[in-house]
Amino acid sequence: MKGFHPIAVLLFGLTACGGGTSPSGGTTPTQPVVPVPTSITISLSSVTLTSPGEVASLTATVKDQSGAPMSSQTVTWTSSDEGVVTVSSGTVTAVANGSATVTATSGSLSAQASVKVESSSPPPSTANVTVNDNVFNPSATTIALGGQVTWTWSGSQQHNVTFQSGESSATQTSGTFSRTFSAAGSFSYQCTVHSGMQGSVSVD
Repeated sequence: MKGFHPIAVLLFGLTACGGGTSPSGGTTPTQPVVPVPTSITISLSSVTLTSPGEVASLTATVKDQSGAPMSSQTVTWTSSDEGVVTVSSGTVTAVANGSATVTATSGSLSAQASVKVESSSPPPSTANVTVNDNVFNPSATTIALGGQVTWTWSGSQQHNVTFQSGESSATQTSGTFSRTFSAAGSFSYQCTVHSGMQGSVSVD
């Protein structure tokens, strides 16, 4: 056969197949990467507080798979022992001498910071707690061994102060209740009328 050129035929075939372009003639667009929460860190890995009531501020940062911060993620804070420290939105408050772990959680991710309270001042021999509607204020109290805590009702609803063992109050809307603590340790209590209304007394 005269006039047959293999190179020309090959070029014609490539042109007919489109050369890897999209049907519209352009290149296929790259799909954007969707950010996924991958890690969480706390600004400080350890904190030492030297007196009850002292506070420290912690910040939790959630990052995606590329290491970019994700500011819209919800973070929940918890303390392993609220008789030692409490935590709210990253603000840690010392309650009594001891050690506790503060945990920041976002979805399935979590990070921890260790907290120590080392106070050289002795705890008070008396303390007062207000029984408001659905909350004890403060929820965590520290007293010296042999000290007394007094609860005063100020809300409009009925509440009680109920310990797992030992003396507890009646269910009432006004008045006071006092208890003397002759043993060291952490003592949790609650209002059995309202779920989630809880408090603790730490005795040093």
